[in-house]
Amino acid sequence: MLWEIREMSDEGFTDRVLDGVNGLDGTARRKAVALGAEVPALRDGLQVPSSRMVLMPALGALWAAGLGMEKPGWSRLARQGLLAIALGTVAGKGIKRVVCRARPNEGRDPSRWGKADGKHASFPSGHAINVSALTTAVGLNRGLSPATMVSLGFAAAVGWSSLATERHWASDYAAGMATGVLAGLAAKALDGWAEDQLS
Repeated sequence: MLWEIREMSDEGFTDRVLDGVNGLDGTARRKAVALGAEVPALRDGLQVPSSRMVLMPALGALWAAGLGMEKPGWSRLARQGLLAIALGTVAGKGIKRVVCRARPNEGRDPSRWGKADGKHASFPSGHAINVSALTTAVGLNRGLSPATMVSLGFAAAVGWSSLATERHWASDYAAGMATGVLAGLAAKALDGWAEDQLS
């Protein structure tokens, strides 16, 4: 009997949390879409630069430039950024296949958890994983620098764009950011371990 009561209270708590998240997601979407209508060029122009197809070649070029110009800091940042994006992508794709949340442009109902194809699901945001993994790598290697501030600003702008273009809910983006930060921390640890083994 006690077990049944506890199970019911756990379900009620989960439902309340999801209702709260869904409510915040709906409000954030409406505000972002309204703001995006005022600046469509900015709204639409941030998705491509935050994709893996742009960020990974750019980091590869930075890695090569660091090696060629004997700038080990550049190479280290690029390696960690690449590894962070790769780790975050693997984790994000796994989560998407389990959660299967529908995107805002597939019905505009934030409570559609478990209603999407896992490969193209909304939660977590892949773009958020990319930019937060990169921002974490920059921050861990450059500290509180202008490069870190620019990275943070870019990550925030991409988040707004993802909501304004109705590709993601706010909670998708928050989960993607958290995943990217964890991937960035793991990438730094793995890269440091590899450097120690090779030295």
